[in-house]
Amino acid sequence: MGYGWIKVIGETDAKTGVLQREKDLRLFKEEQISLQAQVVVSEEQLESAETFLKSAEQQRELLQAQDKEYSAELSLKTAEFSAHSARTEEQQQRLQKVSAEMDDINSQLLENTDTCEEAGMIKEQAEMALEDLEETQYQLEQKNDLLQSALEQSNQQLNDCRHQHHALQAKIASLKSSEALTEKQIERIKTQIEQGQERINVLNSKLQQTSEPMGDKHEELLSLLEQKAELEMALSTNREQHNELETKITQYAELFSVLQQGVEQKKELLDSIRFEQQESRIRQQTVTEQLQEFNVNASDVIKTISEHANEPQWKLKVDELAVAISRLGSINLTAIDEYKTQKQRMDFLNTQHADLTDALAVLEEAIVKIDNESRQRFKQTFDKINTGLQAKFPKLFGGGRAYLSLMSDDLLESGVNIIAQPPGKRNSSVHLLSGGEKALTAVALVFSIFELNPAPFCLLDEVDAPLDEANVRRFSEMVKEMSESVQFLYISHNKVTMEIAHQLAGVTMKEPGVSRMVAVDIQEAVKMAES
Repeated sequence: MGYGWIKVIGETDAKTGVLQREKDLRLFKEEQISLQAQVVVSEEQLESAETFLKSAEQQRELLQAQDKEYSAELSLKTAEFSAHSARTEEQQQRLQKVSAEMDDINSQLLENTDTCEEAGMIKEQAEMALEDLEETQYQLEQKNDLLQSALEQSNQQLNDCRHQHHALQAKIASLKSSEALTEKQIERIKTQIEQGQERINVLNSKLQQTSEPMGDKHEELLSLLEQKAELEMALSTNREQHNELETKITQYAELFSVLQQGVEQKKELLDSIRFEQQESRIRQQTVTEQLQEFNVNASDVIKTISEHANEPQWKLKVDELAVAISRLGSINLTAIDEYKTQKQRMDFLNTQHADLTDALAVLEEAIVKIDNESRQRFKQTFDKINTGLQAKFPKLFGGGRAYLSLMSDDLLESGVNIIAQPPGKRNSSVHLLSGGEKALTAVALVFSIFELNPAPFCLLDEVDAPLDEANVRRFSEMVKEMSESVQFLYISHNKVTMEIAHQLAGVTMKEPGVSRMVAVDIQEAVKMAES
């Protein structure tokens, strides 16, 4: 480099020359212009894309709002559908329960008709017995009349005897010469009198025996009627007194309620006055504190207040100013939308709560009905099994008694205790029995259950093992009796029990280590033995 000149030493390349550089600069300028045009076009496209994006975002927001609305409607519809389905299921269950109740009512009506017929039969029997009693009463009255007539005849005979005695006394007074004969006659007459008196005494005793019961009953009836009349009079007087006392009690109760209401009103008034006093004191204290903050005396302020000052109006003005100041604060513009969404959610939750409360009420009613029905069925089953046990226990033991007892009053949670008393024992529980007695008691209970709800077959595994011969025979008779309705499969080593079986099956070992099944049909064996 030098003053006014520059020399470039480089390669002799056409691309590194000045002309080439100018040419490149022109090309670069043209490219720059085209690129600027492209930039302007791309900026316009960008602006159009941004506007399109804004519109798309607005549409997306609208679609999201619609989606929220549709989801809310869908949730409401699903809730309504679930509620309708639950209601339909409840209605079906109610229909089933109603049908079951109708069946129970029909069965109860049939039972009531049977009981009415039985009551009619009992009434007819009672009427027949009453007619028989009336006939016996008529016969006793006739016998009483006969005895009274016999008594009258005996009295007449007594009077005749007395007349004869007086005549004989007159003859004795007039005929002293024939004293010996008269004495004999007197002795005879005395004996006759004694016999007559004895007969009269016997008749009197019989008459008393026949008349005393009727007289006593008549007197008792009269006394009872008098007592009834007295009791009715006393009852009427007591009722009148009771009614008077009830009226007085109602009057006094009304008076007491009125007085109590007045006392409560006075108490409320006194409480309000106390609250007002307390409020005025607190207000006075706050006002004095505020005045002390401003270094002002309350008496000076009172002197400056005009006579026409109105405290309520000033309070209203203060409240209005406070409200106006509070209104000048920040405003939530989305509060209305949030309120709408929360209100929709609240309505949805209220409907769900109502559905849940209705379902809970229905469930509680169903639980109550199920509990009542289960109590009724348990009581019926318990009574039937208890009667079956009371009937079968004496048959198996040849006497004694057994019954079931509940351990508490609640039928759904109560346990069942078995009380068994064989003949000659006074046990209070089944735990005090021997092994054989426990086995027979269990058999009686199982057979009573089978009689209530018979199964196709019953399996007994060496039940007769702890029993003696007499108990085994009674057990066999019971099994034979029950086999008419239940098929028994039992394992036994007792000959008496095997005799009642129709078929026998066992295992024998004819050779050492080799076992074989053996089956025998008893009827076929008997036929072969007879032939």
